[in-house]
Amino acid sequence: MKKNSKRSLLQGAGIIMLLIAALIGLLEAGDNGRAGEYFAQAPSVTHLSPEEVKLNWNLYPQFNASTHYQVQLNHTLYGSSTKNTWETVKHLEPGGIYSMSVVTYDKGAAVGVSSPTSILMAPAAPAEIGTYDLGSASVGLFWQKVDTATGYRVYQASDTLLQELTASQTKVFLTGFQPGSLLNLRLTSFNVTGESYYSDITVQLLPPPPVFTIIENEIGADWFSFNWVPVENALSYQVLINEAVIATLGASITEYKVEGLPPGDTVSLRMTAQNSSGFSQQSEAVIIQLLPATPFLALTEVSSYSCTLQWAAANGAAYYKVYENEQWAIFNVPSSITSVTVTEHITAGMTATYTVTAVNGTGESMHSNPVVVTYTSDSAIVRNGGDLARVQATFSQLSDKLPEALRGQPLVWVYFPPELEGPALELEASYFEFLTATPEMSSVRFIGVFTSDVAKVKVAKRPNLSWKKLPAARSLSIPGHLPMVRFYGADGMLRSMIRISMAIMSPYDVFKEIPEVFEKSDGTMLQLYQENRGRFEDLHQQ
Repeated sequence: MKKNSKRSLLQGAGIIMLLIAALIGLLEAGDNGRAGEYFAQAPSVTHLSPEEVKLNWNLYPQFNASTHYQVQLNHTLYGSSTKNTWETVKHLEPGGIYSMSVVTYDKGAAVGVSSPTSILMAPAAPAEIGTYDLGSASVGLFWQKVDTATGYRVYQASDTLLQELTASQTKVFLTGFQPGSLLNLRLTSFNVTGESYYSDITVQLLPPPPVFTIIENEIGADWFSFNWVPVENALSYQVLINEAVIATLGASITEYKVEGLPPGDTVSLRMTAQNSSGFSQQSEAVIIQLLPATPFLALTEVSSYSCTLQWAAANGAAYYKVYENEQWAIFNVPSSITSVTVTEHITAGMTATYTVTAVNGTGESMHSNPVVVTYTSDSAIVRNGGDLARVQATFSQLSDKLPEALRGQPLVWVYFPPELEGPALELEASYFEFLTATPEMSSVRFIGVFTSDVAKVKVAKRPNLSWKKLPAARSLSIPGHLPMVRFYGADGMLRSMIRISMAIMSPYDVFKEIPEVFEKSDGTMLQLYQENRGRFEDLHQQ
């Protein structure tokens, strides 16, 4: 019985030893499993873009034919398993935050999960890009805010960085480009991880205004010609006379002749260019004085030793030349005078042909119609006396001497002719008001005169400026669209008269004709005149 008991004890001890050995084996297996997880460190990132990432991890230490791996994306298995130690994870959301780890399989079972790698993707590219305040050398860009972006970059062409902005800035104004150029701009967003894909936008800047030149010797009484440098990418050009568009021209045209203008007028020329984005700003205005209108002439008196000629005032005339036989000028006459009496170089038996031309800073008009007279010893024969009724119908009835009530102070009298109306009249009146408001003109008296039938024009009232309407009975018919400016001295006598646009009327024109008004004013005004006289003369000549 004792032998059986000993045998049973030995068997029990053996079983216990086997159990202990098995337990040790299990513990060792457990240690090996923990060792596998230890080697499965967090995967590293070797390539990153806004939508994909390349992960790399360490080789499983007990790697064998059955070992494989699979990426776990936000605790969900991604794609299929692989025997490689790398994987490219695609189709991720730009700007998204992801947790990525690697599960290791061996002999058909998962033996470990790596530590996770947390990844913030590069942001999405800016969207809904638009433009504002488009100019010839500048443009503004705006776009929709991008989540997770910490800033934005604006590039020109492929890689020229123009601006880097903060996350709160979703618009930028860019300047300094070549006027009228075609811009290829790129916009990206970025964060700590990286930069988004490009968002491209092509912007055609507005064209610059054309640079034009009046062609030398190409100015007539009612026309002039000019040319300009072609504007890059221009589709068409506009020509503006006195702020009104008179012609739209094709891109291939670089020269134009403006015709049909009022003879002798002073006109303002501007241009614009158009491309696919719109019109340029208007060019700087160039003021053009056309040749004066051609006077028409008549004979009023004649005898055997003299003749008196009279002509209609010519629009744009600064003075007149009276010719005999169109060969030489026998008189140079101020524009305020429209009649002369010829007494010299007359001999019995001679036949004289008289003509008149009008002259201004641009040049000389064509000769008037001829008046032909044959002188005898005791009479004269009128071969061609002209149209006296036509001359007298346009002769100014304004007196060469002011009434007593207007004497005692030098005065500038500006008459706006009936042909000047609408916007053109308002523009001339506004230039006139501007002239009267300059400090230099504070001691000069001005009167602006309208015809009785002219439309109402809003005018300013100043201490040195008053406005009058001519009575219907005093109907004047002075041809052309230029105001008539008459300068009167303190004695009320007419000093001079010019036909000129108020746009180019300057203090010099007043100083030149009635300087004594400044001698009577305070010393400051006289000193101002004396110090600036040379400058005013230079500006006037220009």
